[in-house]
Amino acid sequence: MARRSCQHLCMVDKRLVAIFLGWAAATTTANAGMTVFTLTDMARLRLESLSFFIVAFLLIALAVKALWNHLAKAIPSWPRLGYSRALAMVFLSGLLFYVVLTMISGARELLTPGAWEKQGVGYRLRAAPDDALPDKETRRQNMQGLRDAIWAYAENHQGEAPASPFSPGMDAAVWRFPAGGFYALVPGTKPGVGRGIIAYEPASAGPRRVVLLADGSVGDLPEGTLNSRVIQQLEQLQP
Repeated sequence: MARRSCQHLCMVDKRLVAIFLGWAAATTTANAGMTVFTLTDMARLRLESLSFFIVAFLLIALAVKALWNHLAKAIPSWPRLGYSRALAMVFLSGLLFYVVLTMISGARELLTPGAWEKQGVGYRLRAAPDDALPDKETRRQNMQGLRDAIWAYAENHQGEAPASPFSPGMDAAVWRFPAGGFYALVPGTKPGVGRGIIAYEPASAGPRRVVLLADGSVGDLPEGTLNSRVIQQLEQLQP
């Protein structure tokens, strides 16, 4: 009896020691010059992110299990799904999506090698180096040359702009941007009618693009303003 009491007390003491050590490890301050080992800020942030995804993974598996078993009530031939199998199903589904996204990213890189750069959580076309871009005046002159070609085409086609840079009667060379790519054409804009955008430089020109307006003037716009105006013009074309 005394021996059992001693063993019980030892087990209680071990639990108390474990609790104390856990509390001491979680303490972030040190008193009287005591040494305390803590995680760095980067490691702590990564640990927090990892724990969040682990909890989300476990909750998603629980939801899959509940939905599967709910459907199994209506379909007697369906087997019941346990939590371990739900975890395996979510894990395999995640691997499948990862493989598909990897294949898409690989195909995009093969089609346009080195053309993409990471921006935040997404990717955008890599801007050309500053030394590869011509100066602003040269870019405006190139756009004026494109304007002359479009206006000459419109004179022979009842005032209509070309449908694409490769339309018959157009010299595709005038559509090539010196830093890479082609000038973009906005459909539905007639030369000499209004002040809509007819053509503009590609993404390789950087955050500010030279644009050609319908009245024949050449200007430049920031990327965000340019995108919103082009989208607005395209929306106006919809019936």
